Amino acid sequence: MTASEGVRRYYDANTRKFLLAGSQRTIHRELWGPGVTSRSAAAHHAHALVFGELRPEDRRVLDLGCGVGTAALYLAERRPVEVLGISISPEQIPLAERYAARAPALLGSVAFREADFTSLPADVTGFDLAFAIEAFVHAASAAAFFREAARALRPGGVLVVIDDVLVSTAADSRLEDFRSGWNVSSLVSVTEAARLAGGAGLDLVRSVDLSPLQRLGRPRDRLIRLARPVLRGLRRRSPWAQALVGGDALQQSHLAGLVEYRLLRFTRRPG
Repeated sequence: MTASEGVRRYYDANTRKFLLAGSQRTIHRELWGPGVTSRSAAAHHAHALVFGELRPEDRRVLDLGCGVGTAALYLAERRPVEVLGISISPEQIPLAERYAARAPALLGSVAFREADFTSLPADVTGFDLAFAIEAFVHAASAAAFFREAARALRPGGVLVVIDDVLVSTAADSRLEDFRSGWNVSSLVSVTEAARLAGGAGLDLVRSVDLSPLQRLGRPRDRLIRLARPVLRGLRRRSPWAQALVGGDALQQSHLAGLVEYRLLRFTRRPG
């Protein structure tokens, strides 16, 4: 099974469980940024950060790893933009389309396609802004992700990545449990991300540490930690147990300073 097939199966099996476990139809972590006082706002804070990267002239936006379309709808509700969401999961696309249908005022502003963002359809080009929220680490090849993102952007276009990045190069079982539990192939350092992006014609212009905005060790997280021995025994048979083990390992990696959660902003070079 290839890395891309593993990610597809991971999200096909777990998307509905993620939606039940989370809030606001998001499949990424809550961020308690300045002024955030509710779980709803925390769930949307990553979307608000992407919204803040939109320039006045931007009209076409590409969501790389769109989940069930919540970020696309968030942006289209607040700015006159057209958003195309890309997901590798055939389970997610119908859900995204169903949620979009509940917002008839946005008809024609959002659309979704099933595709691998390391090998985008040839007609996915000319975008002003592309973004990936907790999706980049799933890329089978980080170099291919940046290559395709650069190809999809117009010259001068912006790529925003919000995701975990590697801090420590030491071998650690917690990192390996995270990689295997969440089907992660592209956990790289900021320096490595900048190098790979640069090879694709994208320049890293800003890196912001969002790690302090997380809330680690919530009651649910402590319960998962206690159940970890049982979950480890189940993970070969249960994709959900596998995901929970990976999530616990990611939390422990953050607490140990092995990874950070960052916003990376790249611009495509002119020409």
